Amino acid sequence: MTTEKAPRTAGPRTPVALLRAWLPAGRSARRLVTASFVDSLGTGLFIAGSALFFTSVLGLTTVQVGIGLSLAGLAGVLGMVPLGRLADRIGGKRAIVALYTWRGVCFILYPFAREPAAFFVLAFLIGMAEFGGGPIVQRIVGAVEGEGSRVRTMAVIASLRNVGFSMGAVLASFALATDSPTAFTALVFLDALTFLGAAVLLSRLPSAANGTTGGSADRTSAGAAVLQVHDPRFLALSLLNGALFLHAIMLTAALPLWIATRTEAPPAAIGAVVFINTVLVVLLQVRLSRGSVDLRSAARRQQWAGWALAGCCLLTALAADAGPVLATALVVGATLALTLGEIWQSVGAWRLSYTLSPEDRRGYYLSVYELGTSTASAAGPALLTWAVIGNGQAGWIGLAVCFALAGLAVTVIAHRAGRAVGASAPATREQALSSVHESAQER
Repeated sequence: MTTEKAPRTAGPRTPVALLRAWLPAGRSARRLVTASFVDSLGTGLFIAGSALFFTSVLGLTTVQVGIGLSLAGLAGVLGMVPLGRLADRIGGKRAIVALYTWRGVCFILYPFAREPAAFFVLAFLIGMAEFGGGPIVQRIVGAVEGEGSRVRTMAVIASLRNVGFSMGAVLASFALATDSPTAFTALVFLDALTFLGAAVLLSRLPSAANGTTGGSADRTSAGAAVLQVHDPRFLALSLLNGALFLHAIMLTAALPLWIATRTEAPPAAIGAVVFINTVLVVLLQVRLSRGSVDLRSAARRQQWAGWALAGCCLLTALAADAGPVLATALVVGATLALTLGEIWQSVGAWRLSYTLSPEDRRGYYLSVYELGTSTASAAGPALLTWAVIGNGQAGWIGLAVCFALAGLAVTVIAHRAGRAVGASAPATREQALSSVHESAQER
């Protein structure tokens, strides 16, 4: 495992200098961060115009679009573990370059999928590549970054992805304003170019980015240092992480629906929720990732996430009985709590999943762990609209209890898992020095 250092030069604290200090120090990590930003920029372009592209250009009905998107989600669940195994066999770098190329080609073909059957096939193939890429990116970060900087690098990637999504959506608004099918098609081709551009960037990663492949590692020694993937503790942590990940469905579906139908807050509050969340994630993701250096500290982050998300639910429930001004204030407070829960959930998940994954099968293990969030993404909308919103304030209170219990359960199970594999020891002197160095750079 290698950690490359980019040259740093003393100089005034200009915005460019601050950005360079904020980014990971390793050249390989910076290339990975750049590729993720390019990917998210193109995805933001596409998501903003996808509904009009599907209906105006491809001529699909809303039901057909819904079927295609459901197939994409199903493909993500079915393909995640096989793609993780593929990454273990051929290496993380080769796998992620192949997936980005795959997505680029599929998007080039999208404007020609004028029949529903062709659209369904492409949506399935795109969904498999899209959902399967996350664990492989995390695998590569682990291969090119040192122990003390992996979580921070993942936090930088998450922050810049939010920036990319927002910028892409803003840029897409100019094309949408033309109300032209040609402009909608151009957005799809631009998205394809961003995927192919990301593939080119990642192809320049060093061979170390492939990590240890299944054929070259000592499976016996590696497997003895971690939980087996069929161990109920590992699977339980995956499911609990998926339960905490329901914050994503709350942000995109449950909160907007509750605001619009059960509160007196103005409709503009829905847009404010998304804006506040995006800005805070960009500003706080890296800062709040500090201190997650071992299994125990990662579990605490997920416990904090459970408490924060429980608070979000309670504030949301109270908004139903308030007037317009107070309801808006409660919704804003709920958004702040949700954002903290989102950040702590992701920070804890990165460290927990990586610490409990053996080096020679890391892609497979990370993919299995990610099944929790995939399941939440698939089942969450129906669950929250039926079980939570359908039961009013009692539904939100019940969800708050579930979040709090999920966070507590993570700490209990992770502690037992740590004792079983010896993974919950305090951070080493090297890790501590790395964390101090990173904090000094940010200041």
